This record gives sequence, structure tokens and C-alpha cells, in this order.
Amino acid sequence: MIKNILIVGLGGVGAVYASKIPNVNILVDNKRLEYYKNNPTVINNKTYNFNYITPNNGYPMDLIIISVKFYNLPQVLANLAKFVDKNTKIISLINGISSEDIIRGKYPEARIIPSYLICNSIMRKDRNVIHDDVNKIVMSKDSELEEFFQLNNINYEIAEDIKSSMWQKFMLNIIANQLSAVTRKTFGEMNNLPYIEDLLWKILYEVIEIAKYDGVNNPENLAKNIINTFRNMAPYGKTSMLQDIENKNPTEIEAFAGTIIQLGKKYNIKTPYNNLFKYLIS
Repeated sequence: MIKNILIVGLGGVGAVYASKIPNVNILVDNKRLEYYKNNPTVINNKTYNFNYITPNNGYPMDLIIISVKFYNLPQVLANLAKFVDKNTKIISLINGISSEDIIRGKYPEARIIPSYLICNSIMRKDRNVIHDDVNKIVMSKDSELEEFFQLNNINYEIAEDIKSSMWQKFMLNIIANQLSAVTRKTFGEMNNLPYIEDLLWKILYEVIEIAKYDGVNNPENLAKNIINTFRNMAPYGKTSMLQDIENKNPTEIEAFAGTIIQLGKKYNIKTPYNNLFKYLIS
């Protein structure tokens, strides 16, 4: 039974799930500990005072939810040493397709549950988070975790083919996050661009080719689904990468274009659009 839960990362996503789970622990360093205590998180205009825990005071957790930015993952893994044992389940809500392998490499004894997040839009400024609660965690089957989500009214979906499903979300990140970061536009503004359909397909073509070599089932259909999803995103929504740029924070470009460029080299496939995104956004 899942009783001891740790959330790593109290940004927009972490805050949303922290607000849903009673008695949840939030991992912080000493600097953030004082800041968060003095500046509580406000989610949809409700103030939350969470239970904070530092790396040195850790003990094995039943469930760890990692919701940091991709570039923070190495430091996060170093801070988890006292929280992980053979009974610990870990789900990563980090964008991209590589965080599970990185976590497994550091903590092979843990039970990594492949997963990702789908949500409309989560807007964060400082300690204020606004969201419409249209979200769900897509994951591979795990009965204990399913029961936990049901008890806490957390939306989830079981994917029959988790790899292809994760690649589908990855494709959305490739086009939406990177294109919004370059154009500085919301979903509605991007969808009103006269050339958007042709551009989306050109970006996705190189991703489709790489996905085929990486063992993803029917990536062409995944791309069609992604185009439809992109077209139906909340018009006012801003991607996390655009919010990072507006807030002058580092971006997750390595999780998106960086990963595609590396896989392109591995499979000898040219990646001009992602090369351009990496050049413009880095």
C-alpha cells in the first residue's frame, strides 16, 4: 500500500499534484526550505503549506513523483539517495523520452513506472499556480498505483503500448514547445499562422523517420493524432518552454531537439528543423 509519498519539484505540475495528495512530502534543499516556508504556494487562489523534507533527512518512500525540468534531473537524482529502496515506485512527469532510462541507471533497484502527463495548461508565476484541472497521467499498468490514484481522485490512463504513447507526447513537445519558444505565441496564435499545417508536418517528418528506427509502432498515425491535439489545445495556453523563456529561465531544449539530434546521428537521419530549434533556443 502506498503511504509515504514524495514529490520532487514544486513548479506548476508538482504543485497541482501536491494539492491532491494528503500528507505529501516535498523535497527541497535548505535554501528553498526557507523560501517556501515564507512564500507558500498558492494554487487556484488557495494557499497550501506543504510538508517539506531535505535530502539529509530522507527515508525510503513508497512513491516518488519527479516533476522537475529535464536539466535538473542529475541533481535531483543525487538528492534522492536516502529516499529510494527496492520497494520504491518512481514515476517521472519530465518532458521527453529519456528520463526513465536516466533514473533507472542511477537507481536500478527502484520500480520505475513509465509515464507522462497530459494537461491543458498550467500557468505559474512565482509561487502562484493557475490550472483548469484538465489533466491525466498516462502510464503502464500498475495495480497498486492505480488504486492510489483512484483514492486521491487523480486522473490517469493505462497505455497498452507505453513506448508509442510516450513518443506521441514527445512529438507534441517537439512541435508545440519549440515552435512557441521561437514564435513567442500561444496555441491560439500559432494555430492562426497561415503556414502552420505545412510547417508542423515538415517538423514532424524527421521525427517520424527516427521513431521508425527506434521501434515505435506506426509513427505516422501518432503524428496525425498530434496535429489534431495541437489544433485543439486551449487557445490561451502557453507551453512550458515559452513560459521559461518569458521568465528568463533555462529551457528543456536538450530533452527535445537535443534528443532528436542525438538519435538522428545514431540512425544517420538528418534533423535540420531540430538543429535550427536548438540553435535558436539554446
